[in-house]
Amino acid sequence: MEKVLQKIKKYWQEAVVFISMLIYMIYISYASILRYDNYFAGKFDLGNMAQTVWNTAHGDIFRLTDPNATREVSRLAFHSDFILILFAPFYWIWEDPRMLLIIQTVVVAVGGIFVFLIANHILKNKNISLVLTLSYFINPGVNFANLYDFHSVTLATTFLLATFYFLFKKKYGYMLFFLILSVVTKEEVWVISGLIGLYLFFNERKRALGAIIAIVSFSFFYILIEYLMPKNLGKEHFALSYYSYIGETPFEIVINIFLNPLQTIKTLLLPDRILFIKQIFLPVGFISFLAPLMLIFAVPDLAINLLSSNPPLHQIYYQYSATITPFVFIAAIFGIRFLKSKMPRIPYNVLSLIIILFSLFSAYDYGPHPFSKNPSINTYKKTLPEKTKIDEYISSLPVEKKITATNNVGAHLSHRKDIYVIPQGLDKADRAIFLTSRSINEGEKRALIKIQTDSNYVLVFQAEGFYVFKNLK
Repeated sequence: MEKVLQKIKKYWQEAVVFISMLIYMIYISYASILRYDNYFAGKFDLGNMAQTVWNTAHGDIFRLTDPNATREVSRLAFHSDFILILFAPFYWIWEDPRMLLIIQTVVVAVGGIFVFLIANHILKNKNISLVLTLSYFINPGVNFANLYDFHSVTLATTFLLATFYFLFKKKYGYMLFFLILSVVTKEEVWVISGLIGLYLFFNERKRALGAIIAIVSFSFFYILIEYLMPKNLGKEHFALSYYSYIGETPFEIVINIFLNPLQTIKTLLLPDRILFIKQIFLPVGFISFLAPLMLIFAVPDLAINLLSSNPPLHQIYYQYSATITPFVFIAAIFGIRFLKSKMPRIPYNVLSLIIILFSLFSAYDYGPHPFSKNPSINTYKKTLPEKTKIDEYISSLPVEKKITATNNVGAHLSHRKDIYVIPQGLDKADRAIFLTSRSINEGEKRALIKIQTDSNYVLVFQAEGFYVFKNLK
């Protein structure tokens, strides 16, 4: 026992990191599951991911019902998150969307360990490394991405941190392993991978390895965006419409960003874009800007988010900051090293205090937790009036039944071959399910009004705010 206590005393910072990680896992898993249980997770996006994994586990690999239609398509029509295939074995253990939520939380939590390891490797100071790790665990961007359904790209936060840790340690085999995991979370991560290749080529003098990674990464990104994804969707990549004011094709968009700098700068200076940048970098006191080389890897997703005409992309409340966050912390670590090199008399304790204050203020000002100014506590409090009846009915539906449902109930119905989002599939589905106790859009409201007077449908089950219609055709 005495030896154990001596070890804890010697490695108390590591012990605090480990305990903090466990607390994060338990709390965020609990909050994520409550959000799902209380019908705040929808077909967009948890249901889409859950159906893809469910289909893969049942032999229909990487396929799902088109969320905007009724056909079955490859997931590649929307995103190249091939890592979903790797989750199928977990469904053999527990076939439930909550499995994905737990896996996501565990992976994101492990990212804190890599923040600590990178910081200690670069700064050689465990105290400030611990502070940066705690900052990671209460970071609003990390928390919101983790809590907002399940997205493969959210896992890239940890995978990219691990990639750079092993890059800095010159353990290139492990680096490649985590880099591969990173790129199979979403298509644009291939661009980050390409930049890592260039970094290895020019900065680390790993010419062959860097060149291969850069060429393969940029080439595969081009093939995905220009050929594979449009082929599976049947048209150009859906996200290109967010940049139609810049250009019609990926090449035009990239070129026009530089050919029309005034338009680009004007967009970047819009108030909501400035707010997004502030919310991303404030938790580390903007120290990241002192290490611009490390921020280069965040540029692809910063550009994608800030130049998009789709508002959620430049809001912190979703998964869109997941591949920016690793470099906010890595750059902050190098920024601290830069400060120490220029002003060596500044104690690490002072820098730690600065980070603690900025992190706590950010967590309070716009974080999701109960102690924050505007907490996201509906998931804890707002239980459906007749939740038990609704859960029992949904569980009783055979998986072979074709279902069309409002988005807010779709995640609970996605373990089947055919699941549509109302108003899609009203003519094909065996059941049409509406949950009005949660927010529904105008199209769903119109569909409910219409179906109530349609002789082809009959109401077969009702709970408070929950309606199930049987298709008689």
